[in-house]
Amino acid sequence: MDIQTRCPSCGQFLVIDSSAIGQQINCPTCSAPFVVPAVAGTDSAAPMNARKSGMAITSMVLGITSLTCLGILTGIPAIIFGHISHSRVRKSPDQYAGGGMAIAGFVMGYVSLLVTLVVVPAVVLPALAAAKHKADEINRANTANMVQTVDPANNLKQIGLAFRIWEGDNNDRFPWDVSRAQGGVKELCKTDSNGFEKNPAAIFMVMSNELSTPNILVCPNDPDKQPSADFASLAADNISYQLRTGPNVNDSHPDEILAIDPINGYVLRCDGSVQKDLRYKK
Repeated sequence: MDIQTRCPSCGQFLVIDSSAIGQQINCPTCSAPFVVPAVAGTDSAAPMNARKSGMAITSMVLGITSLTCLGILTGIPAIIFGHISHSRVRKSPDQYAGGGMAIAGFVMGYVSLLVTLVVVPAVVLPALAAAKHKADEINRANTANMVQTVDPANNLKQIGLAFRIWEGDNNDRFPWDVSRAQGGVKELCKTDSNGFEKNPAAIFMVMSNELSTPNILVCPNDPDKQPSADFASLAADNISYQLRTGPNVNDSHPDEILAIDPINGYVLRCDGSVQKDLRYKK
């Protein structure tokens, strides 16, 4: 029959044949010699299969989980439970089992911490940053291509259409030919020596319904002008295009220049047509 005892030097739990009682043997763990004591009865300690190993199992499961998916979230508990369980097995081997599982658990926990705190910042994060930088470059390139494919003459075409609509609603007259009392801006218009309007904002204000948005008054390629928030606050700084007014700027003179785009070199004529004319480009 077997008896169960502990090494008096290292405390290791030992299962020894009862025939060795009273004899000196060496501990298989620490090699220290000791005399096997007489034990009241045999198998007096808890059976091996009755010893507690739940915490050791938990540590190992948490360790496996930390390596496969959850990382540091389960790695730290695996380390804590593993060390506690391993300590219990060493101190009370007759009550606790699973020392190997406890070691495996906290080792895997430490590995998951290493991966999370060292490998991820050193390898994964730079890779993610590089991927984000590449995506930003692609996005900027796509945006630049979109800007380049926008027809710079579109705004002038919309402005010409707005003039035609306003003219049709006001007896075939442009705003500078209609008095303020009748909804125009005749009294507010002033031209310079080249026939360009000094107060274009007033003209575009009365055409707000036809223009719909002040955004079309700013050329997409004009870095010096910003769209106005609304027509009520429209000013010269919100207009890229130069407007011509005067007695000859009307439907009776369809080839007369109505507006120019000095950024791209386009001209809008009174008949609504838009043509390239680099003489007017800055």
